[in-house]
Amino acid sequence: TIECIQFTTIEDAIQRCIAFREAGCDMTFLEAPQSVEQMTEYCQRVTGPKLANMLEYGSTPILPPAELQKMGYTMAAYPLTLLSASIKAMQESLELIKEGKPTYDKILSFEKTKEVVGFTEYAKEEERYKVE
Repeated sequence: TIECIQFTTIEDAIQRCIAFREAGCDMTFLEAPQSVEQMTEYCQRVTGPKLANMLEYGSTPILPPAELQKMGYTMAAYPLTLLSASIKAMQESLELIKEGKPTYDKILSFEKTKEVVGFTEYAKEEERYKVE
């Protein structure tokens, strides 16, 4: 279930999450709590698994996973973090290329890149099935 407090009160949103749990909902998600206090209240009052949406520059405070878990969240989503970080790295790398500067401090070694994307493991499998 998704309950958004931007269009209602925190009390109403929590009551809806409670009702969804009573109806058999597996996990609840309170959309856009505005403070740590609202997040804590939600976790204390609503039973069962809870999802925290950690969206940088959103309205919900960004908290470390351990703090979210301690608060009562069972899952955390960081929906744009990796995409945004990779875009920033690409922009910085492209700017260096445009300026004719080296990009070594922005990239992984070729060996590490092959390892991360699975080429190293793929090559081992290729050898295993090689036909002479």
